[in-house]
Amino acid sequence: MNLQKIQKCAENLELLLLQYAKSDKEASFLYDSLKNLISDAKQGNIVNPMRYGDVPGDFYFNERNLRKYPDLESAFAKFKIEISGGKTDKIKALLKTIEDYQATK
Repeated sequence: MNLQKIQKCAENLELLLLQYAKSDKEASFLYDSLKNLISDAKQGNIVNPMRYGDVPGDFYFNERNLRKYPDLESAFAKFKIEISGGKTDKIKALLKTIEDYQATK
């Protein structure tokens, strides 16, 4: 695990969440569900990888409307990957798929 990457991803995700939370209540709800985890990440307290599926928030992209913010979705994905132990080959392929998808919009 790379604590500097985790901290950077947490800071970026928090900035975007706070930006979108001003006008989108779902972004505010997502921030509320992640703020303790983001705080721990920024403080360097995430020293063991979390299980990928244990990171809250997918619901807001898959079942709600936050997918309309591709920068937020990308920041969330990167944060989730880093606190889950970093990029495996499978995760690298997933990120490429997301980036390719975003490039078509």
